[in-house]
Amino acid sequence: MASAYLGPETHKPLSVISESFQKRYNIPEFDEHEKFSFGQQYEERMYMLIHKYLDLETVDKLCYVGDNKGSIAYHLQEKFVLLEPVTTVVPGHFHYAETDGHKVLPIRIAHVGAEEYFRQLVKENATGKKTIFDKVILKEVVRYFTNPEQLYVNVLKCLSPTGKLLVIHRAGSLTTLPYFKDAKQRFADNEPPYTNIIKTLQTSKLDVQWELECLPIVMPKKKWFSMMKEKYPPQMDLLSDFEVVTGMRELSEGVLKYSYDDDLIEFDDRLLFITATPSHFEQGTPSVFRFGVNQLLPTPSPRDLRLSMDLTPEIDEILRIKEESIKEAKPRPRR
Repeated sequence: MASAYLGPETHKPLSVISESFQKRYNIPEFDEHEKFSFGQQYEERMYMLIHKYLDLETVDKLCYVGDNKGSIAYHLQEKFVLLEPVTTVVPGHFHYAETDGHKVLPIRIAHVGAEEYFRQLVKENATGKKTIFDKVILKEVVRYFTNPEQLYVNVLKCLSPTGKLLVIHRAGSLTTLPYFKDAKQRFADNEPPYTNIIKTLQTSKLDVQWELECLPIVMPKKKWFSMMKEKYPPQMDLLSDFEVVTGMRELSEGVLKYSYDDDLIEFDDRLLFITATPSHFEQGTPSVFRFGVNQLLPTPSPRDLRLSMDLTPEIDEILRIKEESIKEAKPRPRR
């Protein structure tokens, strides 16, 4: 029997790709440094930017405020050959309570961290014991502060007249790290807008400048999953273990679907570098200074000045001739 001709549209596909989600990831363990490191290229870029915006010198007394996970205080000590040990301060502490729906609720612990440290330091300085820093770094810690304006005022009181404060901030609304969707939304909802940081610093009588910088990252995909498992960067503490595992599944079935565990993935980390220095011109009098001259000079008197200048004989002759010509050019009154 002759079979009827069947068009290609009636056939099933000749090959079918079967894909399934791997419920258990084989995520490797890294040593303490590699576990919280974005790589050598990233770190070199970070040190270069800190030098650019903070102008860290060997003789500077530095205070570093940052999370213990991924702290670079020791590396700054070695990289810039600082003569005095870096003072490290914990930014604060949260208690994370798990709620229904596999989420965690951050509960801020009061009187712990940088706010309490600088408040006490200001009190000690008032009694005669002076602890003054040349440079202060606040690295990804804004979310810990209950009263950031008061903190900046206290930091200002603990800075030398030529000191500088550097705020390194990863804004949730500007991040380009390969987070999953819920993580990006949670970060944006649980941190103040970065414009508020700048306004608060300016309100605290600080001269403020800021710049958005991109730091390149190249790492294996399995290492990025390992860092998320360890809840790094520290902002990921806002997420429960269940949310992290679900997020890794979203990435493995989404943007990172067709890359193997050993494949290198490349992305950028966008950070805000905000520098703040004590304002020396509180009265608002505009002044111009030559570069390299001490800026603590008295402002000029606002009263009117009576100035005079001796004329050379040549200029005096020109002015006399011009004055006579003007008199001759005037029309004579009619009688």
